[in-house]
Amino acid sequence: MNLKSIRNLNKKQILATLGLQTAPSAISATARILGFIGIGVVAGATLALLGTPKTGREVRHSLRRTLRNGIDEVLDVLPDKLEVRLPRGA
Repeated sequence: MNLKSIRNLNKKQILATLGLQTAPSAISATARILGFIGIGVVAGATLALLGTPKTGREVRHSLRRTLRNGIDEVLDVLPDKLEVRLPRGA
């Protein structure tokens, strides 16, 4: 192996020559897992909405009501955690 061929080696080739390999970081593994979970959530929600016996208007109304209730609950708890009073929307 001459100097010119050594200069053309990439990281993977150098590690393979030494009998080593790269390992995925904890962050990349976590991001991959969260990505798969997110895809599953979206797919599940889509199938649930497609299979519901309600009309589109009823589903939208139900989602809007659930979202508003969730926001109200967060706004009720959040100021206590932050020790700051936030104005509540209508």
